[in-house]
Amino acid sequence: MNRRLNIHSETGRLRRVIVHTPGPEVEAMRPSKAEEDLYNDIIPMDIVQAEHAVLTGFLSRVAIVHEVSSLLEESLASAEARSAFALMLSDHFGVANRFDDLAAMDAPTLAIAAIRGLPSRHARLEDFLRDREYDIQPLPNMYFMRDAAVVYRDRSISPAMRFPVRRTEALIHRFIFDHHPDFHGAGRLLDGPALVREGFSIEGGDFQALGKNVVAIGISERTSAAAVDTIAGSLTECYSEPFTVFAVELPVARATIHLDMVFTVIDRDACLIYKPVIMGPRRARVARIDVSPGKEPHISEVPSLLEGLKAAGMDLEPVFTGGVDPIRQEREQWLSGANSFSFAPGKILVYSCNMHTVDALSAAGFEFRQARDILADNEDPFSFKRLVVGFDGVELARGGGGARCMTCPVERDEL
Repeated sequence: MNRRLNIHSETGRLRRVIVHTPGPEVEAMRPSKAEEDLYNDIIPMDIVQAEHAVLTGFLSRVAIVHEVSSLLEESLASAEARSAFALMLSDHFGVANRFDDLAAMDAPTLAIAAIRGLPSRHARLEDFLRDREYDIQPLPNMYFMRDAAVVYRDRSISPAMRFPVRRTEALIHRFIFDHHPDFHGAGRLLDGPALVREGFSIEGGDFQALGKNVVAIGISERTSAAAVDTIAGSLTECYSEPFTVFAVELPVARATIHLDMVFTVIDRDACLIYKPVIMGPRRARVARIDVSPGKEPHISEVPSLLEGLKAAGMDLEPVFTGGVDPIRQEREQWLSGANSFSFAPGKILVYSCNMHTVDALSAAGFEFRQARDILADNEDPFSFKRLVVGFDGVELARGGGGARCMTCPVERDEL
């Protein structure tokens, strides 16, 4: 049965979501390559799998959860699809000599090879002398899948990943959205892998659906202003409606790689923020871009993201990551304290280790429950007016993201 893509907000009740359970690809990363692979540190697979299992276990209580590896396997059901995918991989990695090997694999084996990697055969002297380990590189960042897969309204966005080490992820997700019958939707809003180049990149952690016709996009280390212009133009090409895009110029720093590290919506009228970047005296510069079909974009500066959103009809009360103490704010923002994921209006998932953020949410009327307790007690998470669900994620966070990073919603109820 074909299902629809439908994402008009960050908080509509979740119906379907994609995740990727961390696997052996995580252990393919060694300490000497952690920075190259965009990690803060190496992480133990057994612990991150246990932490991730609680997240997916809870999500399964509230929505249909799809695993990337299963979707890829299903997308590779035909020999034609496997051949096309094998050609894409061999071209991407410059290993034409492995095409026949890849094309001969069955769907499960090919899906595993794409994510966990394919050891090198050293068919070229250059690869032999450089001790190249893999012809198809493993994807240790794959579980932070929001960066490489986005849905807005009834279309997919295939991001243009800033760093080559992550571009395979976007290719895999694009292939799934193109080939799996439950994920076609109305097509693509952006084909990032075909557009990526120096000075042009956009990642899903910077893209937020704030309303049917309002989006916010971070301009960051990983998303360029040129890509924001392209997205704004694509919106009016795909939909015969006006849109408002808020472009937030983030500090270029490890802690602020994406907008969702400093700002996420947690209810119809509330958001979780890292105060120094969103509201402080040195807050991020924000441009409002109004676009309409057949017209030139109108760009103006707004005092802050929250003030700009208020003028656009979205009056959001901020809750501060880490509470009011600046040291706690910085510490918990570093551990992805602002990176929450909403599964319904006023109902969110966060790392429970950020206890001062949890306290700030409690003061804003959110009741706190551990995900494992809800699962054990069979408690109904929708029975609460406002709820923050905590799950262990100290090791997951060391990879550089939170609950929003690890989830790609593809269907929500409209608010």
